[in-house]
Amino acid sequence: MNKLYRFLFLTAALTVLGFSQLTAADNNNPQDNVTSTAGLQPDALGIDGQPIRKKKVPPPPPPQKTKYDKLPLAKLLAKAENGDLTAEFELGSRFNYGRSVPKDTAQALHWLRKAAKAGDANAARLLAVKFYNGFDVEPDYAEAIKWAEKLAETHDVSAALMLGSMYANGEGNTKRDLPRSYMWYAIGAGNEPVDEDDPSITDEELNNNALISTAQDERDKMAGLISAREERIAQSKASDWWMKHAVPERKKDKQMTSMDTPDGKKMEAAPATASATVSH
Repeated sequence: MNKLYRFLFLTAALTVLGFSQLTAADNNNPQDNVTSTAGLQPDALGIDGQPIRKKKVPPPPPPQKTKYDKLPLAKLLAKAENGDLTAEFELGSRFNYGRSVPKDTAQALHWLRKAAKAGDANAARLLAVKFYNGFDVEPDYAEAIKWAEKLAETHDVSAALMLGSMYANGEGNTKRDLPRSYMWYAIGAGNEPVDEDDPSITDEELNNNALISTAQDERDKMAGLISAREERIAQSKASDWWMKHAVPERKKDKQMTSMDTPDGKKMEAAPATASATVSH
């Protein structure tokens, strides 16, 4: 796979999802240069030991279309009140963006939370991005983490990358926790990439492969910043997480043992007296 092609997929994914930590850059539109220091301490240090630069707030991600995109509001509301997850997300999205209805953040949060709690990945993603970046709400890193963790349960690698980054930099009221950062990067790295020679591979799967590669790189970088003991414990926590979550259908051909991560990296059991630095 051409490296430039992989890079473009990765960049597009992180930008659209709003999970990338964008730094201030030259731009002809002064409104696009607005930066946010919410939650960042003036002397906060990144994982490289350098001060964390102000992050540029990216634009909100575009609306995610659903099969109910053109459904009249009355019919959509009836389906949502009947527990249809797609309808709940669609309704929340319409209120969030002001599509065919007046923009209403309270209603958007009501329906998005309802859908996300029931397992809708699109709703969890939008909530994580919304609270992380402070789109129409005050930034709330605790809630961003809550929905990113819910999204990660669907094997969404970008959610694991977001969580790893937040714990690496100690953003907002999130305590800086390098072992936990390692754990989330290891969880993201544990997703099995799809064979890129497979003629049926989709653009989404190609993009996911690039995200997995990034998670593996970040995990390995983080390993150099924590002790061997902390790495063993964090790796064991990542293994425990994988044991609790089913592997998607397309990934059944490679089975995972209790002492292996899905990417084949051997585990060591955490000592019985290990601290709970990265416990859930």
